Amino acid sequence: VRVVGSETRHDFIELLRILTGMSMLLTAYEGAIIAPHLIAYGAFGTKLVFLQAIIGVLLIANRFVRHAAILLIILHLGLTIQFGVLAAMEYLIMVGIAVFLLINNMPTAELRDRFKPFSVAILRILTGISLITLGLAEKLFGAILAESFLAANPWNFLPALGFEFFTNRLFALSAGFTEVVFGVILVLGSTTRLNVFALSVVLFASNVLFIIEGNSEAALVEFVGHMPIIGVALVLFLLGAGQRW
Repeated sequence: VRVVGSETRHDFIELLRILTGMSMLLTAYEGAIIAPHLIAYGAFGTKLVFLQAIIGVLLIANRFVRHAAILLIILHLGLTIQFGVLAAMEYLIMVGIAVFLLINNMPTAELRDRFKPFSVAILRILTGISLITLGLAEKLFGAILAESFLAANPWNFLPALGFEFFTNRLFALSAGFTEVVFGVILVLGSTTRLNVFALSVVLFASNVLFIIEGNSEAALVEFVGHMPIIGVALVLFLLGAGQRW
């Protein structure tokens, strides 16, 4: 499928900016950094929350986007200090978004033309690394976390289809393996659009399940956390793997 024209491309880059800004602002309102479950603590954490709110406002208002992108990279460094390297790896997607927005808002046409071919590839690869880390940390090596979630939310539908051997642990490991595969495919840049479409279906399904369960609060938290990922998915679905790597 051919890559979309420049006007449509611009519209979806703007959508990525707005969704990221909204996620930043709403997450800051909850007192968290980048992700709803990473609750800030201490004076340093409070400063990071205010920095995140400023980034959100700038991105939504479409003002000083280049500066907001640089601040987003600084915010990610702050997240590393407060929550550790593993959490930073899980949300490398935010660095990818920051670099992507930074390249697309370079001060001169010469700089934009020089670095733009790399912008989609950087976004794609860092998103892939985020998915791989999430799959490994929360579901493969951290299967107990996923099992606890499944105990509270009966999402393991496979025994109902006749697969009695499919325990919650096996379901969690399968979900983690799938997430890692999504990430590896993104890093490699093969069948990027098909991969992103499949990933989007999974993200959409989790929100729908929360709504069916009547857990609107969890559905909202999930949606806010997924806003930047939705924006990235739309960009990669339209532009594919990019022109490099």
